[in-house]
Amino acid sequence: MSNVLTCPSTGLALVPASGQTVFRLARPSYGALNPRRRTATSDDDRSEWNRFDLAGHQTVYAASTPEGAYGELLGSLKKPAQFPGSRLFDDAGTATMEELIAQDWAEAGKRLAPCEVDINWLYEFRMYTMTLPVGGWLVDSEHSRTVSYLQQNIPLAVWERSVHQVTVSVLRCEDRFITSHLAERLAGARLAEGDKAIGLRYGSKHGSDWDCWTVWLRGGVAASIAVDDGTPVQAPESNPVLAKVLDTYGLLAL
Repeated sequence: MSNVLTCPSTGLALVPASGQTVFRLARPSYGALNPRRRTATSDDDRSEWNRFDLAGHQTVYAASTPEGAYGELLGSLKKPAQFPGSRLFDDAGTATMEELIAQDWAEAGKRLAPCEVDINWLYEFRMYTMTLPVGGWLVDSEHSRTVSYLQQNIPLAVWERSVHQVTVSVLRCEDRFITSHLAERLAGARLAEGDKAIGLRYGSKHGSDWDCWTVWLRGGVAASIAVDDGTPVQAPESNPVLAKVLDTYGLLAL
């Protein structure tokens, strides 16, 4: 991208923080800038962490568009491919796996079948508009220069997990131990004049049309982020952005 610069000290690809407008879905009970602080011990189970969380710090995630924010929130719920249940079960008859799962959920007393989103759950969120700091640097984490830097500086903890080559697919993998340690390596890099990055820019793993941002709330960065009071999530009938994401993922909101 045209606004990417190369750090003369590290070779990392950097994006200047210049007051970019980004969007974040969060529950108002926590607020837009109050995510969970991750513990600082190195042996913690990180399976419940978010992708680029830092040990000992709070990490905020946002998207360049409201559509991207919905896409990130709902991505794990997207509808799976349909295939005959008979591939796995002898007594499935002509039912698809989706139909078999829905039947199991109904028998278990669950109100919604898979791929149906509880609209009341969505109503718990607000869409916050945030303005990133004016000053500082964000690492373009999927740029070839950044990937090359990580390859040359693989954290020992990642190497010991038998990851000996860093690629974009590794940065997007589901192993939070690996992705968070790679984030720590980027967060700890000393840039020109001794600065450290305030966060990352990266592509959504759910689609190349969505850009996402990570900001680490350390060193007073939170005070430099402007955030509004948020707007309530509206039902899909009056929320075309949400409706588009639901349609993309094959989801229903009930």
